Amino acid sequence: MDMNFTVKNYVILIMFIITGVCVQAQNEISGNVTDEKGVPLPGVSVIEENTSNGTVTDFDGNFRLEVNSLDSQIVFSSIGFETEKISIPADQVINVSLKLDMQQLSEVVVVGYGNVQRKDLTGSVSTLNTEKVEDIPANSIERVLKGRVAGLQISTPSQDPGAGATVRIRGGSSLRGSNSPLIVVDGFPLGDAGNLKQINPADIESVDVLKDASASAIYGSRGANGVIIITTKRAKEGKTTVRIQQQSSVSYFNSEVDLWRDPVLLAQINNESRINGGFQPLYIGAENSTGVYYPSVSELQSGEWPYFTRWDDIVFRDAPISNNTTLSVNSGTDKTSFNLSANYYTDMGVYKDDDYSKAGYNLRVEHDLFEDFKIRFSNILSKGNRDSNSGLAYWRNPIFPVYDENGDYFLVGTNDYFHPVAISDNRLDKTKTTDVITSLALEYDIFDALKLTSRFNYKYGEYINDQFFPNIYTQAGDFNNGAAYINNWQSHNYVTETFANYDETFGDHTIGSTAGFTYEKYLQRNSSLGAFDFVNETLQNENLDAGNPELNQVSNGKIETELVSGIFRLNYGYLDRYLATFTGRVDGSSKFGKNNKWAFFPSGALSWKIHEENFLKDSKSIDQLKLRLSYGISGNQGISPYQTLSRYGVSQYYDNGSWVTAIGPGYEVGRAGQGGIEVLWGGIPNPDLKWETTSQYDIGLDMAFFEERLSLTFDYYKKHTKDLLRERILTPSSSYDRIWVNNGEITNEGVELSVNANLINKDDFSLTSNLIFFKNENEVIDLGGVAESGLTVDPNTGMQFEYSGVSLEQFRQYPNILAVGQPVNVFYGYKTDGIIQDLQEGIDAGLDGDLAQPGEFKYVDINGDGVINLDDRTIIGDPNPDFNLSLGLNLNYHNFDFSVFFSGSFGQDVINTQRFNQPSNLPYRWTLDNTTNDYPRLRDGRQTYFSDWWVEDGSFVRVQNLTAGYTLPFDGSFINNARVYINANNLYTFTDFEGYDPEVGTDGIYWGGYPRLRQITLGLDLTF
Repeated sequence: MDMNFTVKNYVILIMFIITGVCVQAQNEISGNVTDEKGVPLPGVSVIEENTSNGTVTDFDGNFRLEVNSLDSQIVFSSIGFETEKISIPADQVINVSLKLDMQQLSEVVVVGYGNVQRKDLTGSVSTLNTEKVEDIPANSIERVLKGRVAGLQISTPSQDPGAGATVRIRGGSSLRGSNSPLIVVDGFPLGDAGNLKQINPADIESVDVLKDASASAIYGSRGANGVIIITTKRAKEGKTTVRIQQQSSVSYFNSEVDLWRDPVLLAQINNESRINGGFQPLYIGAENSTGVYYPSVSELQSGEWPYFTRWDDIVFRDAPISNNTTLSVNSGTDKTSFNLSANYYTDMGVYKDDDYSKAGYNLRVEHDLFEDFKIRFSNILSKGNRDSNSGLAYWRNPIFPVYDENGDYFLVGTNDYFHPVAISDNRLDKTKTTDVITSLALEYDIFDALKLTSRFNYKYGEYINDQFFPNIYTQAGDFNNGAAYINNWQSHNYVTETFANYDETFGDHTIGSTAGFTYEKYLQRNSSLGAFDFVNETLQNENLDAGNPELNQVSNGKIETELVSGIFRLNYGYLDRYLATFTGRVDGSSKFGKNNKWAFFPSGALSWKIHEENFLKDSKSIDQLKLRLSYGISGNQGISPYQTLSRYGVSQYYDNGSWVTAIGPGYEVGRAGQGGIEVLWGGIPNPDLKWETTSQYDIGLDMAFFEERLSLTFDYYKKHTKDLLRERILTPSSSYDRIWVNNGEITNEGVELSVNANLINKDDFSLTSNLIFFKNENEVIDLGGVAESGLTVDPNTGMQFEYSGVSLEQFRQYPNILAVGQPVNVFYGYKTDGIIQDLQEGIDAGLDGDLAQPGEFKYVDINGDGVINLDDRTIIGDPNPDFNLSLGLNLNYHNFDFSVFFSGSFGQDVINTQRFNQPSNLPYRWTLDNTTNDYPRLRDGRQTYFSDWWVEDGSFVRVQNLTAGYTLPFDGSFINNARVYINANNLYTFTDFEGYDPEVGTDGIYWGGYPRLRQITLGLDLTF
């Protein structure tokens, strides 16, 4: 360093300071610059317009500037923020709050083991800045992402406190392996998406979704289903800031619960159904066979029967309340920065005593140990508590009281296991969870173009589940004279990664490369203790010794897997317009046999910045026009380990008055038959088991127009998965039922479109919109053949298929099938042609007996043989949506902000299992006086066939989120920023579906339940 030069500059600086103090210019202006949250912004450029006269803000965001004229405009600009131009006020003090520039922020995209400028992307990556969604209360980021990213499909059918979500990127690629994308948090690959409750959404800065094979290939087999990369917030250089975020929410049903409100009509409907089925009516003023008295219809009409219980009032809370509090502190200097946040979240379920809570902290520290050596450390702790009390019988018969005349629970017979108050008071089901996520990273800048990174990640998780079922009121307790369980689960996940990034420019050529290796080890252990036949239940499961020692059950398990990988990526650019990326990853998994442990997954991508060509470079309307092409192969190892090895199991059976335990080859892999009476036996090793592989190509187009006021991203893709990991059916002679094999193929094909528009952009008023459209079609190409895989053949079309999912007891049938040439999980059953109006019509339709009677379903004779039987089944529905659509609007006016977000799913079919089981539709049944073609007659004991009558259109559009906020102006206060807002979640759903809500799981089955909850949140956001 030139000492004389340094001293000289110090002298000049001191002279300027003395001059400024002694002779204050009359044209001097001053002020402070902050971001939208009131955090001071250092380094902001403050320029007098049309001059070179300017300065920058200090660490506290303050500035002083002598201007040439008080009539000048002052321009404030900083990377990542929108430029502001302000006239000089009379007092010559300008305090300005800069808005985040979403376009600039999206310039840098996290792509795994490195970053890339968005303009240089060759793969398909979508980015969401979480400032758009941080007003939405949620226990995990997956629920916030719903509808926000093209190609990212998230369903949340469960409303239980702390419930997770089902997440898919561009459809499912596997039938039995994992279909969930990989979640990566600050470089740590945590596992499958769907329930990331360890990370507070308020701690998340941005989310990058890697969708095509080129973008996700760097994660190899772990990225087979796409990757969601989460970047948490980091402290900015400057003064210490404190932020408090408080959300208080209240929920309520968005429609009325469909229950019997008229006991007379209930009794009449029930009697009619039993009489039509050939049974003795119940409501006749007498005791039934179990000793329960049912009043007569006249007793109910006259009011002589005094009881009518609103079980929904007994079971449900009037307005469940949730709370979400986050306190964060961050500070940064030129060498060290830290961010510490603490969060407490509570969520009351709609059922009474059904609750979830979690508390935790997130600490992130970064320190420049030397000029070219940096240390990053983060630690996340989350502890959760779940008191489960859901599934209570709010549909219980309202003529029964809660208590009898002695003050005891009113039980319907000796085996009444559905009294909601008795269950709530006596059943125990509590779970405590602990999660720790720790990461240590070392970064060494070997020289300007080469950086070496080494990091160690560790994740620990555990839960303890306590259950107790008393010897009355519960089935498990009644059968065992009391039953208690303590279930323990514990996991350790170690990931080490070392990689180097090299970036250099040689004239017109740019080269970027990444190379390294990773090692991951996963260890899981679990144990379960069970005790039965208690002599005393006072301490519930805290005293398992009170059970019969001869009946104690002890079980445990252990899983250990390893994954070793080598990674490589090469980026090449020429003239900043022709870009190419090649990515390769070698994975070795302990889940496969020695001949198939290793696999290589390559990908390549090309991109052409057409707007940089001479014929478009000077265009005044086209800002960006980029074409992307990519192709790659990824693998999937998302199955349980040890399938290549011979497995041993334990079976217990009752023989000659005592229980016998047998140990030997094979173990139970599932059950089949009505009520799960058939045990499926597996455990045969398959040393040739190998990776399930998916090849994918993508054609994309990125466009921006009119100074980026309008931008569009379009993608077309096709995925082809082969060597599906699935269980093959074995012949009885093998003594086994199932074995894991590689056979079968499926495809996914679709398009995605994202449109962003800056409709109005003025100083005091702005309006932006975002439209997302995506469509995915899947098809089963091959399932391995009839003889090889035990497939069933449709007698009418020759279609090969196998049953999938769960069996519906009301139909005694599996409604879903996997069929060659059809989408995944299509519905297979009978077609109907209205309701039979007279006996001859039923006979002519090929029906006989009770099924031919007036008021019954008229099933269609598909094969025309004059008989309705299993051969008349066909495909009757598809649970996969035709397309998904969402629209977001954001408006800002002075200090007011308003946003609304719509999401919709169109074309999917839903099995409404409750279509003829609700008080609202039962009165519309067929009768001699109401010869309808819409609903059948009532008849107890009817064996209903699964038909298209139960299938409905599940299309819907939902007002998913609406927010209105106001930012309070503060000037000179210790409060830098204060914003208050109100948020409405799930405001209204437009649909023709007859159930409560058409959003169901991927199998398309609607089970009933209760209406979806509408949530109103009051929020406060303070920054000091």
